Amino acid sequence: MAYEYGPLSHPLEETLAVLQEGLMREYHLEYLPAHRRSARRSRRLRRIRGWCRATGRLAEQAALVAERTLPRIEQETGHAFRGPDGLARVLMAPSTKRLFSEIFAGFPEDALPIHAGDLAMLGSFADDSHALALIGDVTLRLKVLPGEDVGAAGLTALCDRWGLHESRIGSGFRRSPDGERLEQEKETLARAVLGLIYVEGGVDALRAVVPLLASGRDG
Repeated sequence: MAYEYGPLSHPLEETLAVLQEGLMREYHLEYLPAHRRSARRSRRLRRIRGWCRATGRLAEQAALVAERTLPRIEQETGHAFRGPDGLARVLMAPSTKRLFSEIFAGFPEDALPIHAGDLAMLGSFADDSHALALIGDVTLRLKVLPGEDVGAAGLTALCDRWGLHESRIGSGFRRSPDGERLEQEKETLARAVLGLIYVEGGVDALRAVVPLLASGRDG
């Protein structure tokens, strides 16, 4: 399984801001007073307004990841990320895939608020955590801790330590899981961040995180 680390045409926060502006512009172009619009036009306007608000929330959450979560991880691991977008991709919640798919389907390609390729890539970000989690898991087992079981306790503790689950982008679009499902999501997020560290910094960068895993496992 390959992890395609291709960038957007512009940084994520800028892309989301342009998308939100484009949606708002389209809303104003299609707007009609209530007494002049059909039920179909009313539904269309509600959808565009909802997409616009949701995109704005994503932009706010992505900014918080860059301002709070990323520096915390960098300080503890010693790894300097290439930029905030890699971590943001890991933290993009599955619900965002539906949002971007709906926007993509809501306009002709030549009328999309942003480039079609960027919108399609935004929709694929929700899959990145699983691809990177696999990379992180395999690399830990084969290159960093061969023969050892990292264990769920160390991974969930690392997720909590870095506030990964609370930092998910788009997390407010669905009910928060609990129990075993929550634990599985936390493990996946922690493995995915470890996978990202390996992709960007190599084995040595990932090896530097092992003491944090051990402390979580022992705690």
